[in-house]
Amino acid sequence: MGAHKIRFYPLDIMYKVKNSKPLIYLFGKTAEDKQVCVVDDSFRPYFYVLLKDEDMTDSFCSKVKKIKLEHKNREAAVTDTEITEKKYLGKKRKAVKVYVKIPADVPVIREVIKEWDMIDSINEYDVNYTRRYLIDKGITPLTLVEAEGEMIKLKSRVPCFKADKIEHYSSESIKDPKVFAFDIETYNPAGKRYVPEEHPIIMLAIYGENYRKVLTWKKFKTDKKYIEFADGEVDLINRFKEIIEKNKPDILTGYYSDGFDLPYIITRARHYGIDLDLGLDYSSLNLKKGNRKSIKITGLVHLDVFKFISKIMGRGLDTDSYSLDNVAAEILGEKKIEVEIDGLAKAWDDGTEASLDNFCEYNLKDALLTYKLCLKIFPNIKEMVKIVGLTVYDVSRMSFSQLVEWYIMKQAKDFNEIAPNKPHYDEIGERRKKRYKGAFVFEPKPGLFKDIAVFDFRSLYPTIISSHNIGPSTLQCGCCKEKAEHAPTEDSKYWFCRKKKGFLPSIVEGLITRRMRIKEMLKEKEKDVMLNARSESLKVLANSFYGYLGFFGARWYCFECAESVTAYGRHYIHKVINAAGERGFEVLYSDTDSIFLLLGDQKKEDALKLVENINSKLPGIMELEYEGFYPSGIFVSAKAGKYGAKKKYALLDDKGALKITGFETVRRNWSFIAKEVQEKVLDIVLKERDLQKAVKYVKKTIDDLKDKKIPNEKLEIYTQLKKEIGDYESIGPHVAVAQRMKNKGIDVGPGSLIKYIITEGSGRIRDKAKMKDEVKKGEYDADYYILHQVVPSVERIFDVLGYKKEDLIAGDQSKLGEYF
Repeated sequence: MGAHKIRFYPLDIMYKVKNSKPLIYLFGKTAEDKQVCVVDDSFRPYFYVLLKDEDMTDSFCSKVKKIKLEHKNREAAVTDTEITEKKYLGKKRKAVKVYVKIPADVPVIREVIKEWDMIDSINEYDVNYTRRYLIDKGITPLTLVEAEGEMIKLKSRVPCFKADKIEHYSSESIKDPKVFAFDIETYNPAGKRYVPEEHPIIMLAIYGENYRKVLTWKKFKTDKKYIEFADGEVDLINRFKEIIEKNKPDILTGYYSDGFDLPYIITRARHYGIDLDLGLDYSSLNLKKGNRKSIKITGLVHLDVFKFISKIMGRGLDTDSYSLDNVAAEILGEKKIEVEIDGLAKAWDDGTEASLDNFCEYNLKDALLTYKLCLKIFPNIKEMVKIVGLTVYDVSRMSFSQLVEWYIMKQAKDFNEIAPNKPHYDEIGERRKKRYKGAFVFEPKPGLFKDIAVFDFRSLYPTIISSHNIGPSTLQCGCCKEKAEHAPTEDSKYWFCRKKKGFLPSIVEGLITRRMRIKEMLKEKEKDVMLNARSESLKVLANSFYGYLGFFGARWYCFECAESVTAYGRHYIHKVINAAGERGFEVLYSDTDSIFLLLGDQKKEDALKLVENINSKLPGIMELEYEGFYPSGIFVSAKAGKYGAKKKYALLDDKGALKITGFETVRRNWSFIAKEVQEKVLDIVLKERDLQKAVKYVKKTIDDLKDKKIPNEKLEIYTQLKKEIGDYESIGPHVAVAQRMKNKGIDVGPGSLIKYIITEGSGRIRDKAKMKDEVKKGEYDADYYILHQVVPSVERIFDVLGYKKEDLIAGDQSKLGEYF
């Protein structure tokens, strides 16, 4: 068959070595919506070597090309060298590109040459081969690529195409990938832990567009057509395989599927000797162990929705936990079906038809919520993939620092920069010890205020990096030494080049300006999902650069840079505070990048003129923006002293919406009733300014608690486990409950959110802490909730307004001494 062209959207990438040659396999969807695998054998693995004396370059090349050694029953060797002109931390360097046979030879050859005296450094030896391929070829997953070549026969579930030429074709990205979501329910007898080696999978739900199914193997009467009865667990697992193979989804998604669902399925499949060869090359699921357990399916994107939400999107969510129920409620406005999941094993043993029918519905709803969440967040993932240039599988599991680093790695190719190496163990230890001064906080006076104008710097730290050219390659440059502008650190010993834009400042500025253009476009297309996702992705990356510079594991780590960024931040906040004072404004509060002004006798327009004047004097792309006007606001007092607590305030905007920062309403360790009361009090105080009504409301709630009128649902307290249960020296109520949960077979560990209610009775608080299903209506300790939850949640608010906690507690106060 002759050569022809195909265009496709890459979804996954891997490589194999055949006949001592690495072959890249790109799996994707063609423009005609057909699955395909494109094979490229042209990409040679390599690393860079920088020499102490560049006159030794030819000598080094001759010597290194002679290396041949036996390694794992094959010959490892250098196949070629190439002398290239590169930049390393901004300085021009002659670098030797050393090519080897296969990726596994890179560390072998490095080990041979690392002690050679002529070598200054060996770089990029640890760059993943497939990621290197994407960067060097300019191929972005999910974005249209063109390959020229011919069809070939390989062991594959999809047609294979051998590429003689492959390149980025256009910025057009895949529109609607086919998504299947799945969720399992397992047999877990009460009082036992999850034991995948022993306890079977009893239900498995799958949801996709125009597809829904629950597989189970306990037969019962039902009118639900989506329920399919398997002949046993073996048949259930095989049917799961068949469904995925037949329907060919592009994305298989689950919620915590890296941590629970797929590992459980793998364990049960091994128990029966079933090969989960779901890979498009017939490979089995690849379980990657370690601190970040993950599961890869060759050619098929496995997307764990929980991973992306908890790592990247979580900061923007209000929820106290990343449970499927809470996340779906906030993002989708939907919740799971309420069932007593602990009763599943009993219903299974008894064959209770109605219960099993409900549990199947519950299982399917979990898969449906996961499916909807995947569709909702996919625009954000897709935009991050396009910006960073890696696969959905990788991007969806990365931390902020990893996303920043791989974005820099991608940009380094265009800037002709060689990447610094990752720090070794001792270097990480030294970096961890270093500390620098953080942001300046102008502490507020506690009180109730009116007519507050709030301004904040647009992307303060990123714009400082760009405007002051802060980066490792511009630090202490020789060309500006005599006329340097020193960063306003305490010893003012750092300066940055003012003549030539640095690598990192350039790419940070690129992120900021791209986002500015998108925000302008959004004024016309406010509801454009992809534009909003792109704007958010650019914002996340830009705002993560400052933290990356000071991150001990970063390749482009620069302590002096991070210290200088915060110093400039303090410098500009002080300038704004001084300018506001000169214009007759009273500064109420300032923190990191924002400032709160009391208008007093002046108008909003006067504050805007002040900002215009400040912006006219700011360097580069720095800008102070108007954030909003608030007719009223309250700052509460700190535990001690006359100043208000940092970041503990509530504001009422001109549309009547509350903005609450730092209060218990946005913190864990508090019951819903405490949060509810606090938010209602703030609402009454700021909107109605009726203090007596607020007091009466609190007293009414206290009476309801005493009369046992408050439902148990509002009394649950949420506390997160910070470490393993056995590592706690002091046993708090959440630790005691976690231990009881563990004894019941519930999987808990660091990061788990423990919910409990404090019940009546004598003894220590931890002895009275119980799970909700252990507590009957009205069994809660009313005095505890009054004195440890409700009153403390509003005490500082009323203290600002001239009321004491004693004013709130009516009637019998004989137990005050017990609690306070």
